[in-house]
Amino acid sequence: MNVKKITSLTLLALATLSLAGCSLSGNVESLKPYAPSDGVQVDAQSLKARNVLLIQGESGRAVLIGSFVNSSQEDLMATVQTKDSVGQDIRVEFVVKAGTKFDLGYNGTEPVTFKLDGTPGQVHEVAVSGGGDPYVLNVPVLDGSLAEYREYAESLN
Repeated sequence: MNVKKITSLTLLALATLSLAGCSLSGNVESLKPYAPSDGVQVDAQSLKARNVLLIQGESGRAVLIGSFVNSSQEDLMATVQTKDSVGQDIRVEFVVKAGTKFDLGYNGTEPVTFKLDGTPGQVHEVAVSGGGDPYVLNVPVLDGSLAEYREYAESLN
């Protein structure tokens, strides 16, 4: 073999290895759990809270929305609790039937609305319980910048 052929084959082998390196490293990031949404999630006993978030309008009022899934074989009482801008408790309870999903704030249900200090981009503590001890979530506060949340934000002004 001549030197040009050996050099070409070596460069080809190095290019192939460098392009395939991410699959050879063994660190597969896609297997790590994550919330593929704008909100946060938690498994609170048999209650699975998904895409929980706050949307704030220019008036300072905000809505709390999210989905709640009951993975058990029995109906359960879900509780969502937070504080408004003056420290008053905001508490909502609702039944999530066995093996079903309850959407808070859409698909025909009213969101939790309250005055919220702070600005979009921050987080606000919200406690979620499926009948046991509450789980405290740092829920993101969004505004109407994204089209899917614009209607919520505009309804608060």
